[in-house]
Amino acid sequence: MPIFTPAHLGKWEPLYSDLLDGDTLPLTDEGTWMLADRAGLMAVFDDGEPVYVGAAEKLGRDLQVAVSGGAESELRTLIAITELGASKKSAADRAKSGPLATRVSRKVGKLRYRVVPALPSQMTAVAEAFAVVADPRYNGPTARANAALDALPK
Repeated sequence: MPIFTPAHLGKWEPLYSDLLDGDTLPLTDEGTWMLADRAGLMAVFDDGEPVYVGAAEKLGRDLQVAVSGGAESELRTLIAITELGASKKSAADRAKSGPLATRVSRKVGKLRYRVVPALPSQMTAVAEAFAVVADPRYNGPTARANAALDALPK
């Protein structure tokens, strides 16, 4: 797999640097209450390492769902699959409520995040490109390649 660097992002490199190199906030109710429902990009970190890069039309709502559960969250689902061994078929439902959701919530409580604004028309493509360059643990190309290899029939 080729190694991509921020230089591959061209004019998007400053936004990438701002997203991944700025100060982070705790991914908790107290750390996300002030976010409005604005479109943008988010990066989630564990011990300074990016573990998730994504886009959201409503950053506040998406991060609140990731913190509290109760509704489907891509981040919670990826944590359930990657960290806790849940099956892809049931991970989304199990990460919403129940014993697995409690374990996911404990993991989420240790994470930090950073957000930057982005135009809704471009944010998904930009977030995907940022995920390729950052290669986060939950939704980067290495994680997807490993999941594909693990899913091969025995």
